[in-house]
Amino acid sequence: RPPRSTLFPYTTLFRSETQENSRGYAAGDESWRTQRKKIHQVELPPACRKRVLRDLRRMKAHDDEKLVLEDSECLTDWVIKLVGGNGTVFEGEIYRLRVRFHVDYPTRPPTIVFMKPAPMYEHVYSNGMVCLDLLGAAWDSRLDVLAICLSIQSMISSAKVKSRPPDNEVTSVMSKGQDARDMAWHPHDDEC
Repeated sequence: RPPRSTLFPYTTLFRSETQENSRGYAAGDESWRTQRKKIHQVELPPACRKRVLRDLRRMKAHDDEKLVLEDSECLTDWVIKLVGGNGTVFEGEIYRLRVRFHVDYPTRPPTIVFMKPAPMYEHVYSNGMVCLDLLGAAWDSRLDVLAICLSIQSMISSAKVKSRPPDNEVTSVMSKGQDARDMAWHPHDDEC
């Protein structure tokens, strides 16, 4: 019989993550820039481009040091810094959301995932995917990136303890290469 590590090669990948080493980025840490090996650059139809530009203006006008548009050099691939709110289990911790727009925006949501390290939260997978209906089936074209980011910020602020979803290992491995917008999310608690 082969050793367990051969049967389940991903278990060591997930077990090494702890609350101690999942505290986000240090202030001034620019390592997130190298995570975007390939910039998501797409030619947007005029109506879509107009809408993305409107979202960009709203994000730039949003005056909150805990939610900051950090990079929008490429119109279709943004990075937004999210800082954990005061009095929360993520207080002062810095995380980054990657927002990628597609030609079907705003009919479908943009792809929004946490860059690694992702916060240890019961609706955030270690691969950065966020279990949030608004990013899938409950998407409404009247929503914009700021509204989604505020929803994610609020969701993270509600955490009482740091933990991963019960199906983190399986979902993180099985969703590799899949569009996060096509995931059928099923929250694991009764309060969602």
